[in-house]
Amino acid sequence: MSGDWRWRPLELVSGPYRLPCELWEPEGAGREASVSLVLCHGSTLKGMRHELIRHLAQALSARWPVLAFDLPGFGRAPRLVIERVDDYLFARHVLAAAELAVELTRKPAVLVGHSMGGRVSLQAAAEGQHTGLVAGVITLAGLYELPADPGEMLELVMDFASFVRVSFRMPMERLAEEVARLNPTRRAVEALEVPLLAVEGGRERYEFIRRSRYELFRAARCPKTLVLLGHADHKFKGCYDELTSTLTGWLIGEFEGEKEGKRS
Repeated sequence: MSGDWRWRPLELVSGPYRLPCELWEPEGAGREASVSLVLCHGSTLKGMRHELIRHLAQALSARWPVLAFDLPGFGRAPRLVIERVDDYLFARHVLAAAELAVELTRKPAVLVGHSMGGRVSLQAAAEGQHTGLVAGVITLAGLYELPADPGEMLELVMDFASFVRVSFRMPMERLAEEVARLNPTRRAVEALEVPLLAVEGGRERYEFIRRSRYELFRAARCPKTLVLLGHADHKFKGCYDELTSTLTGWLIGEFEGEKEGKRS
């Protein structure tokens, strides 16, 4: 990295949780930027310290202010407590991060999520797009539907419980049934109005992502762009620079230059 960025640790208050977060800023505090970025990690115990999230925070903060944070149960965040479906879906924490980003930078947020973080960011964008908080959303191997079959969904919940720091105060079976019934990603995508960039890997190893990503993209009615990196896997290993270039080009095209004047 060129070293033209700086970061400072902060705390994000979201409901009962105090979540570790970091604000990465370019020199000059990104005065020329028209948006801020909120990074949401996937299902990794490293949280925002995952290598991909770390790379994006450093690389993208050369031009835009970037807020990264740990979801409950991940990274250095407190244990997740699930009392209702929303606790499992996480969207309110991304919205809290967007609120903090807007408060700190005075710029609307583009939500950027990897894997599970992409799904969560889609839900948050659909909820926050009419409040002035959310200007757009980027998913990185994160455009997928959760199973509509309660049995399949239960398998995902049980896998989730096997490695996340979590306490269940509702039966896993009921949680799985409600999530399967809600179909949250489809609802979010169909409601989305802000611009969407979906970046997918041609070597995606998860069949449920390969099965649903293109249909979901077609269902979106918002301004949308799909980029398939043919040689990329789910974690985009070896493709970080290409991924950064893709995101940078889209962000400039959507929110700066001539389009910036139209949106102001």
